[in-house]
Amino acid sequence: MAAASSVTVTVSNCDDEEYLFTTVKTDIGWWDYSGGVLLPDGRVVFVPCEATTIGIFNPATNAYSTIAGAPSNAAYIGGVLLPDGRVVFVPYKATTIGVFNPATNAYSTIAGMPGDDAYRGGVLLPDGRVVFVPYSATTIGIFNPATNVYSTIAGMPGNFAYIGGVLLPDGRVVFVPYYATTIGIFNPATNAYSTIAGAPGNYAYSGGVLLPDGRVVFVPHNATTIGIFNPATNAYSTIAGAPGSGAYFGGVLLPDGRVVFVPTNATTIGIFNPATNAYSTIAGAPGGYAYFGGVLLPDGRVVFVPFHTNMVGILTISAGPARRRTLARTEAVKEELIAAAWHPSRMSRWCLDDDERREMAEMGLCDATATA
Repeated sequence: MAAASSVTVTVSNCDDEEYLFTTVKTDIGWWDYSGGVLLPDGRVVFVPCEATTIGIFNPATNAYSTIAGAPSNAAYIGGVLLPDGRVVFVPYKATTIGVFNPATNAYSTIAGMPGDDAYRGGVLLPDGRVVFVPYSATTIGIFNPATNVYSTIAGMPGNFAYIGGVLLPDGRVVFVPYYATTIGIFNPATNAYSTIAGAPGNYAYSGGVLLPDGRVVFVPHNATTIGIFNPATNAYSTIAGAPGSGAYFGGVLLPDGRVVFVPTNATTIGIFNPATNAYSTIAGAPGGYAYFGGVLLPDGRVVFVPFHTNMVGILTISAGPARRRTLARTEAVKEELIAAAWHPSRMSRWCLDDDERREMAEMGLCDATATA
């Protein structure tokens, strides 16, 4: 087990919030992990890419540990938590599906995958199966962990088409366009795959986030726009201002409805508010393809999964400044109300008994005959 050997902190303040970006140093190497999965006990599993270990990070203690046995060589990209607590690793170059049981630390594999940059990202279906999102594969992968059966649905474009998928409330899955110039829609109930034209291609987006209103945010990678897709109307729109140049990889929905864009090549963390279409940034990210994917913790913090860095990133957003200002304003208003309401005649009517009014009258402070 490797605990944090150092912690660095960058603090950024604005009118309403305080942003705290903390990095926890570990002994991991480069290109190690790609994607993370939150376990029910609060720990985070890092999906092994080049690493020969499965990473386990405990954000309560900043402790990092590893489980040996992963195949390396860009094996997996993305993970899915199963209802029984196991984690499925999505095969990228690996010719196996990885299955990790954090209760026993057992790692096992299921053969038969195509390798060759096949899939990037997975989606858990309501029936317990897992959809593998096609990247270079010309098939959609379907894995049933109850039977260990893997099957495919042909007809995908290949050629780095999609990265990441989003489960819609109606059970369909949206494939996020990376090099593809179409948005992919897959219906696992019918195995039907369809497309919606208009995506920019050119490694545009990497990962998506389902909003509470049913729309999907596409996280900008090379695109200089944030993508918004409404599956109810099939409308695709964009919001300009993203930095491009491989900026972000993966997004995390915050409890307040905003979306955090995980910094990969960008030196800023992106914050997008879909209620106002406002996009802002937080400085301090290392750049250099540092992080691939993020995980929301139960306490509202966001863990960034280390890819080309030995630092685990942790973003904390605090509304403390706003709360302090609200409290100060409340106290000031209370004092003003008390000052405006207090007067000797009012005190005599509201607060004093007969003896106290006579005593104040003798001092010339009130009328002893005043009544409420």
